This record gives sequence, C-alpha cells and structure tokens, in this order.
Amino acid sequence: MENFFNNERILKSLWRWKIHIIIALIAAIAVSAIISSPIFIKPKYKSVARAYPINTELYSKESESEQMLEDLRSNDIKFKMIDAFQLDKVYGIGRDIPHYKSYIINEYDENVSFKKTEFESVEIKVLDQNPQRASDMVDSLIVFFHQLKKQQRNYKFMEIAVIAERDLKIKNAEIDSLSKVLTQLTEEYGLLDYDTQVEAATVGLMDAAANRGDTKPAKEIINSLKTKGLEFNRLHKQLQSAEHTADSLRLRYDYGVSQGTKDITYTIVVERPFPADKKSYPVRWLIVFLSTVATLLASIVTVVTIDYFRERSSAK
Repeated sequence: MENFFNNERILKSLWRWKIHIIIALIAAIAVSAIISSPIFIKPKYKSVARAYPINTELYSKESESEQMLEDLRSNDIKFKMIDAFQLDKVYGIGRDIPHYKSYIINEYDENVSFKKTEFESVEIKVLDQNPQRASDMVDSLIVFFHQLKKQQRNYKFMEIAVIAERDLKIKNAEIDSLSKVLTQLTEEYGLLDYDTQVEAATVGLMDAAANRGDTKPAKEIINSLKTKGLEFNRLHKQLQSAEHTADSLRLRYDYGVSQGTKDITYTIVVERPFPADKKSYPVRWLIVFLSTVATLLASIVTVVTIDYFRERSSAK
C-alpha cells in the first residue's frame, strides 16, 4: 500500500494516461457548460432592497429589524405574494396537487430571502427568471409589510375605540337616568343646588326671623332639603362623576379612531430595487470550474488505482 502513494509512480501514471485525462477534462468542461446553459437551468435575476423599519411598536425584547423580519416571513405576506404574482404558475406547482401549500412555500423560500444587515437595516432579496418581476416582488414585499403593520395598528387602536364607544353608551344611559331623577326632584321639591340652597335658606330664615318677616318660603326649602336634599346631593355628585367619565371616554374614543385611521409610513427605503440586467444564477463559470476539478481528481484517482493493481498483478 505504501507503493500506492509513491510520487514517482503517480507521475508516471499521469503521463501514461495524459491523453485520457485531457479528453475527460474537455468532456467535463463541455458537459458542464451545456448543463449550466439556459437550455437546462433557467437563469434567475436578483433584485435587492434595503430598508429601515420605523414607527413600529415592539412586543418583546426583539429589535425593530428583527420584528420586521418576522413580519416579512409571515404566512400572511407569503400567500399575498403567491396570489399577487400567481407564483403557482411561475413555479409550475398546481393548486390541485397534494401538499400544494408545502411545495409552494418551499419554492417561495428558496427564491425570497431576508436578512438583517450590520447597520440594523433589513435586506430583501428576490430571485426570479423575469428581472422585472423580481423587482416588482421586492416592491410588493415592502407594500405588503406596510399593509400588515397598518392592519396591526388599526386593529389595536380601533379595539380601543370600540371598547370606549361601548362604555360611553353605558355611561350616557346612566347620565340620562340620573338626569331624569334630578329633574323630577327639582320639579317636585324645587331643589337645584344642595350647598347653595342650604346656605340661602338658612340666611333667609334668619333674616326673616330677625325682621319678623315671612319665614314660610325658607322653611319650605329647608323641609325639602331635609326630605330629599341628601339624595339630591348624592345623585348630583354621581351625575358629575358620570359626566367626567363620559368626557374621558369620548377623548379615548376620539384617540382610538384618530390613531386607528392614521396612515403613516413604516419603512425608510435606503436602497430601492430595479430590474437586473445580468443574471445571478446559475454561476456558470463556477459550475464549470467545480466540474473540471472534480473530474480531474476522479481521473487521477482512477488511473493511479488502475496502474497500481496492474503492477501488483504483474508482480505476482
């Protein structure tokens, strides 16, 4: 076995088989060049964009860029892209085949990728046989990201508005009920303001008594205050509290509607996509080079092995 790795023997074998090795290399170059041509491997064009996420609300410890990556990789956006560009037809995957979703998602993931750059921006990359479609897909990914963030924001704030509106209706019903009771007490007992009327009735009664005037009006008010004054005062304070709460709910409702319908941007695009004029896949020279190297190594091992066993057979 030691003789197998003898350099002199290996060089002699290579020289003896040089024509065969050269022919094998030429064949490898020709075959790999043909196989890597557009006839067998459809060329793909790359389109790239880079964007910074802004105005996003963080839900965990992840950064804005990491959250943007999560959103871009969501199935919601994937299926929007598949439908918008009819990628089932582009990728040749029929919708009626078993496991259609798994196949189409796998193919999509092979051609659409995202990564966070060292500067915290997000790189969006699409490979496609059509350079214009690749560029349009990158643009659409940014648009769909905007739509998703807007939908998430709208849902959050419109939920606040809906809850505030519901609570406001309940509070308005309470205000109406309190107002009716207070109106009834005012009409039946002449009660308007407990503290003011207590003070006024007391002063009026004292003045009437001091001047030997008619104390009846003051006494009637005092009797009314004794009978329904505390109830009136309690209901009046409840009404004030309810009105204050209603004002807060109106502000909360207006805030929810305002924020929920606001149209704001969620990205700053620092590099916009464009249709590429040069293919990115396959890298033809690399395929030819690797095929040639592999063929050369295989040829060397083959001819050296053949000569080795021939020499052993002759020696016997």
